[in-house]
Amino acid sequence: MKTDLFDFEVPEELIAQSPLENRSDSRLLVYYRKKDLIIDSFTKDISSFLNNDYFLVFNNSKVIPARLKIIKKENSRDGEILILKIIDDFTIEVITDKSKKYKLSTEIILPDGSICFVEKDIDQFVKIIKSKTSIFTLNYLEKYGSVPLPPYIKGGNADNYDKERYQTIYSQYYGSAAAPTAGLHFDQNIFSSLDNKQISYSFVCLNVGLGTFQPIYTNNIEEHKIHTEEYFIDNSNAQKINEAIRNKKNIIPVGTTSLRTLESAYKEGSILEGFGKTNLYIYPPYDFKIASGLFTNFHTPKSSLLVLVSSMVGVDKLFEIYKYAIQKKYRFFSYGDAMLII
Repeated sequence: MKTDLFDFEVPEELIAQSPLENRSDSRLLVYYRKKDLIIDSFTKDISSFLNNDYFLVFNNSKVIPARLKIIKKENSRDGEILILKIIDDFTIEVITDKSKKYKLSTEIILPDGSICFVEKDIDQFVKIIKSKTSIFTLNYLEKYGSVPLPPYIKGGNADNYDKERYQTIYSQYYGSAAAPTAGLHFDQNIFSSLDNKQISYSFVCLNVGLGTFQPIYTNNIEEHKIHTEEYFIDNSNAQKINEAIRNKKNIIPVGTTSLRTLESAYKEGSILEGFGKTNLYIYPPYDFKIASGLFTNFHTPKSSLLVLVSSMVGVDKLFEIYKYAIQKKYRFFSYGDAMLII
């Protein structure tokens, strides 16, 4: 299938540059697949579309201050790296500036003056960077790093407000280079409304990385490769999910990362607890093993996330929905509005 089929134009004014004051005030497009019906609503009213036959699954990974300003020592040019993964206190996996070349052994000056070097090429822009001292800690990133906003939001220039709002309220485990943005809409009022209707939910943890947000550059979607991401499901949450499976609940992942985690951890009728790695790439046709629907944002063109959603509703229907959303002036992408597929 041609990647160009997943290209579309979003009016610039519909690309959300900041979150709404209240998380749950975002608009919600509800799509009933069996009825082929669209309803316009708000995220704060999500529980009115669900009952206790539904079960939600959230990704509680926490975003690290992954963007670091650096200087290339050989020419004193300013640059920037995005940390994808802290391997240990001496070693990080990063994406480098696409406008600059970072060869093996290239020395890099960090914001505190420490010097590190490119130890290994993963691909053209993904590198392993090594320091001679133990500096790559969360405390270091909190001091010198910044929130890794995508470039279509304020040019990627985050402020203090983003430190709070580019995290979900239930985020728990640091490790993501981007937010699992579907969860940004949920506040305590929504969780209270879910509890009041006895709609159960659980949490998984997938550290969001390049596998989630890298665009599709190949001519055909089938040729795209997903970078591996790590996930974890603890015993308590695995038991809750497996109970929902046994009780034949309609399982609704909140976000594509939650969905990919569930589909990856599902083996022989149940979810396996523990650590895992996934490079699962979902594209049409795909037989969903566990997900009955999806709560998700409106995604960027030519992204694996957009392709994933098309696997659930169909390519033609997806773009009917997106055309409708643009006409109705829904806000798009990370800080934008949401859709619920049931």
